[in-house]
Order: sequence, then C-alpha cells, then structure tokens
Amino acid sequence: VLIPESYVYNLTANYENTDFSLASASSGTRNSCALFDFGYGRLPDFNISFLKNIPLRILFSRMLAQLTSRECLERAIIETNNDINTIYFPFSIRGYLDDSFPESPIRVFVYPARGPRKYWFMIKDNEHIKPYCMLAQTAGTTLERREFYDCVREFRVRAFGALDSNRAHLVIGKEELVKSYTCLMRNVVCDLKENNLNLELFYMGEKQCRLALNNNITESTLPDGYYFDEVDPLTEGELINNTWQHAGEGDLEQTIAKLVRLPSICVRHNGAPIAFEMVDPAGFFNNQFVFPEHRRKGIGSAVESKLIERCVRVGITPFKTVSRSNRSVLDATYNSSQWTHWKENDRPVVMIFQEWTILER
Repeated sequence: VLIPESYVYNLTANYENTDFSLASASSGTRNSCALFDFGYGRLPDFNISFLKNIPLRILFSRMLAQLTSRECLERAIIETNNDINTIYFPFSIRGYLDDSFPESPIRVFVYPARGPRKYWFMIKDNEHIKPYCMLAQTAGTTLERREFYDCVREFRVRAFGALDSNRAHLVIGKEELVKSYTCLMRNVVCDLKENNLNLELFYMGEKQCRLALNNNITESTLPDGYYFDEVDPLTEGELINNTWQHAGEGDLEQTIAKLVRLPSICVRHNGAPIAFEMVDPAGFFNNQFVFPEHRRKGIGSAVESKLIERCVRVGITPFKTVSRSNRSVLDATYNSSQWTHWKENDRPVVMIFQEWTILER
C-alpha cells in the first residue's frame, strides 16, 4: 500500500471489526510515499481508508497460492516430476509428505493460483541450518521480470514474515531467477551480504536409470583392500562433516540426519572410511569426497556409481551440481555416460547457490 509519508503514523485498517496489522514499512521511492506490506492475513476485497479518510491504492495483492493439502502437494509432484527446471521440488515434497526428513519442513507456493503453474517457490525451514529458498520457472513459459519480481516480494513476506527480514538463508535457482531475487534484496535489506556459487547441473534420464540398475557395482570395481560399506552416522558423522568445505553452524547435526535418513555410501580401507557420498534433503548428491592419499584410483567414481544404483533402486532420480570452478570434476562429468548435462540452446544452464549472511560491521 502506498500512502503519503506525512500520514505515516498510528495506522490501522479495519474491516468487519477485524484489525489488519502492518507487518513492515520502508521508505517509498515514488511520489514521496511510504510502502507497507501486509503480512500473512488475506486482504479482503474492499476499499481501504486509514485515518483522516485518506484513500489508499492497493499495489500489493495476493499473487501466490500456498499448496497445503496432501492432494495439492501430490499433484505438484506430478507437475514438477518431468521438468528439469523444477527437479528439486518432487524429492522435497515427497519427503515432506512421507515425513522422511522431519528436520526440513517445507512450504510450497505457486503462481498463478489457478491454471497452469508458471513459477514455483519453496522454503525449506531447516531445523539445524539456515533455510533454503528454491525458485523455479516451468519449462516453456516466458519470464516476465516485473511479474516475477512481484512474486518474489510476496514470497519473502510469506516465507520470512517481513520483506526486509534479515534472516540468513540460501537461495537456489537458475541464474536469471536468482538475479531478480538479488535485485530485490539489495533494495529492501541492508543487514545481509550475498555470496554466489555458480554451478552446472547434471541429472539422469530414464534410460540412464535403467542402465544403472544393471550395473551391479561390486567390490571388484575397487582396488584390492578397499570395500563398500555403510556409514555409522553417530561415530563417523563428524569425520564426514569436517570434509565438507561449505560446513557451518548446525551442519554436523544436519550431516548426521542425512546419514541416518537418506541414502549414502562409503568405501573403507583397513576398516576406516576413506571415501563417501550422500544425498541432501533437497535431493542433490552431496559431499563426494576421497581422502587425498587414496585418490587417482577410481574410488570417487565407484562411490558415485554405487550411490546412483542405491538411489535408483528406491525410486530416487539422481541429480547433482558441480561448481563451474571445479574443472577436473566438470570435465569428468561431461564425459560420463551416466549423466545428462542441463543445457538450453546448446549452452550450459548456470545454477546459483546464493548464501545470504549477516553483514558484520
């Protein structure tokens, strides 16, 4: 809502004896006005007037629909399951419905509220680590920047309770979508700073998944003295977490939860884990690692192949991201028959993991 700044005081809105509180306010940029966002309450269709009968112009109305019922979320899995653009939605929604990873509850929002979906938004409100915000656009639709910008504004209010919330979080999405999010953040938040990790995404098609079931990866694929085994989350979780280059506060607990609840694999030598990989609650393959003294023996590739086989057998479609700066892993993945590279117009699609953290002054 835009109102003249001279009237910004003691504001309330009343409709059928119900007060609507103003969740947040920031200086406006047009016509010396102040911008207010209503929080969670549904704005009814009526002409609002505040003190002194000042007429107000509604600039922000509910655009997004939140999917809350099991029926709607099951339908969302079907809608997103075969679109590479929304690849990280089905796994998270299924996990939420099955309560298979309760440490990462989700909320899903879509635009438009009715008809074919164009934009998808999800917040994973992680118990141990900062929340994930996931942005996606349905394949075959046209990105209208102002429309998407307005959707992102509403998503932030509904996800965090206020447009200018300074809660640390991670944003995941295609480059052009994350850039719109960045533009909004720089306009409304001054207490957070961003750090971008540019990645390329790889996934497995149906044929690749069928072949993976027939691979039957065994110890014979490993050098002598090495063997596949399960990870002990409680006694080995800290060791594995310490190898994760992006580990921060809460990640030890998150790593243990991942090892307990989701597929993982390790290779041992003389009884000790020397290589491992697991799955993130967003569905990504996560933290593939081989200790330096055991590298260049094909162990990393074997670990990944074994995890692929394990995931496919339980109905999980494997996908992963690789940093654009990690040329050796990128080149190996380009040349692997196991993976399909996400491209558009014959060019790699850039994914961004954008971390927003508290700005130290």
